[in-house]
Order: sequence, then C-alpha cells, then structure tokens
Amino acid sequence: MSRFLRTAVLVLAALLFAVPLVSSGVFGFSLPTTGWTLDPLLGAVQNSQFRDQLLASLTLALLTTLAALALLIPTLLHLHLRLPQALPVAEALSVLPMVVPAVALVNGANLTFRATVPGFLTSMYSLVPFYVVLTLPLVYRSLDAGFRAIDLRTLVQASTSLGAGPIRTLLRVVLPNLRAAMLTASLLSVTLVLGEYALATLLLHNTYPVFLAQTGQDSPHAAAALAVLTLLGTWLLLSAFSLAGRRPRTGATT
Repeated sequence: MSRFLRTAVLVLAALLFAVPLVSSGVFGFSLPTTGWTLDPLLGAVQNSQFRDQLLASLTLALLTTLAALALLIPTLLHLHLRLPQALPVAEALSVLPMVVPAVALVNGANLTFRATVPGFLTSMYSLVPFYVVLTLPLVYRSLDAGFRAIDLRTLVQASTSLGAGPIRTLLRVVLPNLRAAMLTASLLSVTLVLGEYALATLLLHNTYPVFLAQTGQDSPHAAAALAVLTLLGTWLLLSAFSLAGRRPRTGATT
C-alpha cells in the first residue's frame, strides 16, 4: 500500500508540474490562425532590448553569486572554527530577507542612499547587494550544510601543521571540499536572480524578468514561449552543475 501511495504522489506531482509547462508551451508556440509557429518568439528575440536585458541579468547573476560566496565562505569558516556557539544566531539572521518585503527593503535603501550616495541606485550594479541579501537564506544554508559535512577542524589543523597559511588552507584544502555545496549555492543564486522581478522594477532597472513582463503585455504568446525556454535553460544549467559536482577530481598524486 505504501508503494502505491508513493507512486501516486509522484505521478500527481509530475502532473501538477508538467501540465502548466506543457500548456504554456502550447500557448507560446502556437497561434489560433496559423497553428504551430515560432513567429512570436522570433519577434521577441529580435527585439533590441532582449539581448541587453538578458546580458544584464546574466551579469548580475554572476556578480551576485561571486559576492555571496566571497561574503559567506570566510564568515562561515570563521564561525565553524572560532565561534560555533554563534551559528544558531547567524542562521536565524540569515532568514530575515524571507520576511522583509522587497518594497520595505527598497524604500529603506532609497532613503539612505539618496541622502548619502545619490548616484548609487541609478546604476544597474546597485542591484547586486540587494540580490546578495535576497539570496542569503538559500546560499547560507547550502554552504553551511557543506561545512557541516566535512571535518573542518581536522582539515585546517592538518594543513596548518604542514606549514600552510590561512589563504593557502582556504584555497587548497577548504574550497575543494566545499565544491558540491558551492555549486548548489551558485545554482540557487543564479536561478533566483534570473527570475527576480520586484526589486528590479522598483528600482527602475531593465532586466530579463522585466523584459518578460513587458513582452507579456504586448505579446503574451512570445512571453509564454520565452518563459518555457528560460525554464528549460534552468534545467540544463542544473544538470550541468550536477554533473560538475559529481565529476571526480583527477590529477591527484600518490
């Protein structure tokens, strides 16, 4: 009976996920008068704003991921080695972005930066710190799980006893053992940034999700087709990250 229930739950979950996706694909790649066609998609892709805004979102995703990793890896390393009693507090603080609305975050930053650094929010790159905060709960938990999965203290002590300094220990010992956690954190960060709409539109910046929303107002078929392709691209990215995380390292000396 339990096997039947598991199968039923998996089938139901697959249907709930696949039916909207297939429906969006059918709607996006067909027109009532011409049937199956790529014309709406080609029209959207040929838009001059498509490349610029897609490139902007990809750039923001890359910068956000690098900034989040550079911020959290040393922080978690220090907490796990020096202040393990502070880990519950850090974990509790990491979930605050999930309960603070984007409107409140933007309004607070707007009041602060408009008075101190007026030109900051006008730059597209001002979205990076906001996105770092937005991705903090997911990236923190992915990296924290990676730190907990390894014997960090023993690895650091062994590296130090062999004469390695802190930087070399981080680069040659800690980071290779965090490879899977870093890939998971990077994937979550990239996918979240590529789908983020509220912060970009509140700060009046043109990103790929904003382009999708604007396209949906003029050509809903093109927006649906782009959304399906974006989801498929995210799946491919997930597969690539998973393969990279499972690939064994070569070149080890014996």
